[in-house]
Amino acid sequence: MVLKYQNPILRGMYPDPSITRVGSTYYMVNSTFEYYPGIALSKSNDLLNWTKLPGIVSSPNQADLRQSKSNEGIFAVCLRYYEHHFYVITTNFAEFKTFLIRGRLSDDGENVEWETQRTEIDVPGIDPDIYFEDQHAYVQFTGYVDKQGTKAIRQVEIDLTTGKIIHEPVILTYGTGGRDVEGPHILKKSGWYYLLAAEGGTGEGHMITIFRSKSIWGPYADDSAINPLFTNRDRASEPLQNIGHGDLFQDVNHNWWLVCLGTRPAQVGFTAITNIGRETLLYPVTWEKDWPTVNNRIPTVNVDLSQFPKHAASLPHAQQQNRFVDQFTTSDLNPEWLSLRDQVPGLSIYDGQLHLPGNEHQLSDLSTPAFIGVRQTEHDERFTVTLSPDSHVNQGSFGIATIIDADHFAALLIRQSSEGSYIVYRCQQVGDLKVNRELGTLPEYPAALSILNRSDKKTFVATMSDEKQVSFSTDSLLLSNQAIAALNTGDIQGIFAYKNAQFVISQAVREALPKHE
Repeated sequence: MVLKYQNPILRGMYPDPSITRVGSTYYMVNSTFEYYPGIALSKSNDLLNWTKLPGIVSSPNQADLRQSKSNEGIFAVCLRYYEHHFYVITTNFAEFKTFLIRGRLSDDGENVEWETQRTEIDVPGIDPDIYFEDQHAYVQFTGYVDKQGTKAIRQVEIDLTTGKIIHEPVILTYGTGGRDVEGPHILKKSGWYYLLAAEGGTGEGHMITIFRSKSIWGPYADDSAINPLFTNRDRASEPLQNIGHGDLFQDVNHNWWLVCLGTRPAQVGFTAITNIGRETLLYPVTWEKDWPTVNNRIPTVNVDLSQFPKHAASLPHAQQQNRFVDQFTTSDLNPEWLSLRDQVPGLSIYDGQLHLPGNEHQLSDLSTPAFIGVRQTEHDERFTVTLSPDSHVNQGSFGIATIIDADHFAALLIRQSSEGSYIVYRCQQVGDLKVNRELGTLPEYPAALSILNRSDKKTFVATMSDEKQVSFSTDSLLLSNQAIAALNTGDIQGIFAYKNAQFVISQAVREALPKHE
């Protein structure tokens, strides 16, 4: 029994969570936008500790991300289990296609095997949800309903095999008046259909609202005493903000929970900035008469279950905060790693080392540069890679980088001089401002490269075997959601190779640090 835990339960860029349970195992999906593999998948037996599984979208037949712009790609996702199959539904904004992918448990029950072909659904919108009842499949989505830009939650019935629409769109709700009504999820309880939605835009005004109807087709009504169901829009001092996009589900003991997204902004002077992106939060839910109440209506970092003993009894294991260490002991890339838009050509793991060959694409290109990275998960955090002597710059360059979009990134890179020494330089872009500045010259490759993340700045460091260092720092604000005026993604930190460079590393470590005052 666990009486206390801390949000987020998935740290770093894990927005738009959706959970389904199969037996005693919970499965969760999250949006990934332009990052590959698309659609993050995790599983848990205790709701607090999650194992990352391989991403669902692993080929263009499922979703073609190769032409995705920054902050496009895989939008909000929904996961459900029906008649021995998983169904994940989402929209690839790069194609503006909504689709289903079906999967089933592997024979050993450890993984989910996904079909390589998708089923397209011709709906004019995003954020799809799927609800099954009595051999019928209903899809809810958000989209414009007129030329004035009015948004609404709409619903169709589909043929599950072909994706063909067999009942044309019906408007379920325009929301409670908040902007950008989106993120629908439907459930049924005590003869009522409940419709969750997100309103207010995925920023400071974000909120979860709820409606209900006796018919799947509506009309859906809300209660002004209930809505907004869950939000911190008027609690600026709370450490969690931008609360929205919730999904209700039941645990093995039939207790109700809400999973949703939120952010942990860092206060830098008079500015609140977000480098980590939108994360996954979990809260206990009780039903009072006809409507749910979530965690006493306040989204908190620390969740006290002393008032929810039945929920506490469903949590068998304490929450663990483990650092990420990859020593490349298997030939498969750890699911924590992400690339941009597609698999990086030539990437391989053997002899306990990761081999990253460069290509002709820069970090600023809307393509697939030779970059792989992991999410930044804390404001105070260090990411370090250990170089192998098998690395070769050749006529290219390699190094360590942080990226939030194609116009906002920073990297410490190494190239070879004409004299045979190694030039360390700063490569950074902030909008249309570009920096390529030499920092120093080294007689040999560094032993390690690292990024020291703090709430106010990021420091990129090359460390020699004798502990001598070459480094530069940049403001965290320049690599934040505030810099790009969008909140879809967060900072991804990793390794990059350019042209014919061969970057080889033997270890990668991401670890939280004590808070920097």
